[in-house]
Amino acid sequence: MKKRDLHDEFIDELGNRIPKRADLISRASDILRLEKESIYRRMAGKVNFSIREMGILAKELHISLDSLLYREEDTQWFPFILGIPLKFHSINALCDMVDLNLKRIGNISRAGPCETGKVYHTLPLELFIHFPLIMKFMFFKWGNYFVNSEEFNNFSRWELPDRLSTITEKYHDINNFQKAFYIWDNSLIWALSKEIDNFYRMHIITPQEKEEIKNDLKSLLLKLEKTLNGTFIPNIPLVPQIAFYVSSIPMGFTSCYYQSETQRLATLQTNFSFSLLENSKENLDKVKEWIKSFRNISTLLSESGRIERRLFFEAQYKIIDNI
Repeated sequence: MKKRDLHDEFIDELGNRIPKRADLISRASDILRLEKESIYRRMAGKVNFSIREMGILAKELHISLDSLLYREEDTQWFPFILGIPLKFHSINALCDMVDLNLKRIGNISRAGPCETGKVYHTLPLELFIHFPLIMKFMFFKWGNYFVNSEEFNNFSRWELPDRLSTITEKYHDINNFQKAFYIWDNSLIWALSKEIDNFYRMHIITPQEKEEIKNDLKSLLLKLEKTLNGTFIPNIPLVPQIAFYVSSIPMGFTSCYYQSETQRLATLQTNFSFSLLENSKENLDKVKEWIKSFRNISTLLSESGRIERRLFFEAQYKIIDNI
């Protein structure tokens, strides 16, 4: 089957991102700093967008050109951003990333009825933001991996920046999803316990801090279990309709989708890479179905008997005790 021309696919995708023609031409004109008449000629196919112009628009509107190239093969391409250890000079890079993602998620949650689905290989933000010590540890370890600064060699002396300490309040303003499912990587607590142990053995955290983090982590799991049992726990801000799964195998990545009737967002993250797709219905639907498919190799704990949940959480406590 003959493939369509990439330029034609690109113009179609621009129309998918901004359906109203006048708004699209106005936005493209602002991005490229060209007259609207010049944009109109390009959209009408009288003049082609240059490679430079396509690149600028693709980056600004989050369009994956690889995805357009391979659309007919029914595959989904994620543009990977590789995270380089000790690349940054301050934790502001993480603050900027968190602020931007919270803004995107907030725009979706305020756009009417919305849902989300998530596969997690690390603690979800919404679960640890009400546990100050775990929250400090989660952001500290990011700094230790990615920020080239001696301050991340001493947990005791490091203080959580104000921009990160306000996340709890910000998250409550955007957590308006009516329906959600979580797929918890079955090696999540094991991997986190190994990180805690590594920091302890490198003398970055003290014996007392190690025990306090372990106790906080147990408290988080206990409140999560009670929430799944039907007990209302105010500082586990899960959505009204939630399904909680645990994977049967280690997966090693985090992927989420957020969707309202008009807006969509999907992310894919490993320990040292990150990808994002935004407001492309066809591509986002593929990612959504891909995330949902992992329920087929997972166990549903939120609607199973309390015995199954108890066994799962007891196993997690034993992992933490062995740190």
